[in-house]
Amino acid sequence: MAPGNLETLVEKVKVIAHGPHADLLEQFIDLLYERQREPEYFSPEDLAAIAAGKAQIARGEYVTLEELKKELSL
Repeated sequence: MAPGNLETLVEKVKVIAHGPHADLLEQFIDLLYERQREPEYFSPEDLAAIAAGKAQIARGEYVTLEELKKELSL
């Protein structure tokens, strides 16, 4: 995040923190903070599925969005 953007964000947070939605803001920030501290976890099955998907893509075994839309008549 660029320094100017951070300053703008801080100013917005200050305004909300003094308004009627201060409690909601605090809950939201707590939620995001906890998620930031928790490492992402992928099970061995998740990692195997990701590797299999990447291999399929490398082999050209995929459907484009346009192909899928046509197949589903969207």
